Amino acid sequence: MITTPEPFRPRTKEDYAYDVLRAAILRCEMKPGDRIVIDTLSAELGISPIPMRAALQRLQAEGLVEITPHTGAVVSALSPANIEQVSQVLERLELMGFELALPRAGAADIATLRGILDRMDVVLASGDKDRWAEMNAEFHRTVAILSGNKLLTEFTDRALADWIRLRRWYLADVELRLAEAQAEHRTMVESLARRDLSGLQRVLYDHHQRTRQAHYRAVAGLAGPGAEAESTRS
Repeated sequence: MITTPEPFRPRTKEDYAYDVLRAAILRCEMKPGDRIVIDTLSAELGISPIPMRAALQRLQAEGLVEITPHTGAVVSALSPANIEQVSQVLERLELMGFELALPRAGAADIATLRGILDRMDVVLASGDKDRWAEMNAEFHRTVAILSGNKLLTEFTDRALADWIRLRRWYLADVELRLAEAQAEHRTMVESLARRDLSGLQRVLYDHHQRTRQAHYRAVAGLAGPGAEAESTRS
């Protein structure tokens, strides 16, 4: 059983199926390697197989689903190696996003980023790691939007989706350096406000290097569902 979105909003059946399946994959309700049975999911969501197939094709384009002709569809597999790959892509995208946002970001934009960080502080203090991770993605996505580059924003959305799934699969129960990452986010925003490109480059490099190292250490000591799945496949 997959979770359906809380509020209904007008959309096509294809969009509805896409939204529900994408959210279920990112939450790991649909696990890496799970077989996707179109008829079963269509019945569960109350739609025909045609919009379901169209939604799966969109998810395949995002790398979340693999479709093999005459065989069917499965949720894309994950590997600990993906952590470094996705982190490296996010680092480059984020640097480009900040560089493009530097001459564009006004006082209202800086206030928006500070507001997101203020809300993240509250969530962090409450201990809700999942909600903090969602808001972390919102922060990085907002930077991409401020760049004014639609393609960069689309690539950032895809990389963030991969990162969310990796975190939930491998690191959901692991304590990571959230407070330190939050402080680095603050430094990024203040560097942006000062139009300090070299400062941004330094903090971004340090932020991603430290985050990768923390994730490597966590994955090395995994004993959760992701680790069990890896050991089963190997």
